[in-house]
Amino acid sequence: MTNTLVAFGLAAMTAAFKAKQRPLTEGEIAAFTARAAELVPDDALAQGAVDVFLRDLPDDHVAAGQALLDFICSWSRIPTTEEIRRAETLLTEDLPRGFDAWQREAGHG
Repeated sequence: MTNTLVAFGLAAMTAAFKAKQRPLTEGEIAAFTARAAELVPDDALAQGAVDVFLRDLPDDHVAAGQALLDFICSWSRIPTTEEIRRAETLLTEDLPRGFDAWQREAGHG
């Protein structure tokens, strides 16, 4: 079962690891911000961590990335049924067109 909290954690870790390596592009920042708003819109702690990350990013991208990683490693919450359903829908929509055909050709479906 897919989980919005796991999806957010993975998106945040991706953004954080990128930030630790180099400044993020405007597109990467916009994509992460939108994804966080989509996946955990009502989680004040997660949204607060995103806000701090975005605020600190221009001044010290390495420290901002590490702070976001630290948050993700200590953040936990049991997802609601609605969050699980929303994540399943969102992640299914992200599948590229032709995925089913590719799976059949690969012998997985």
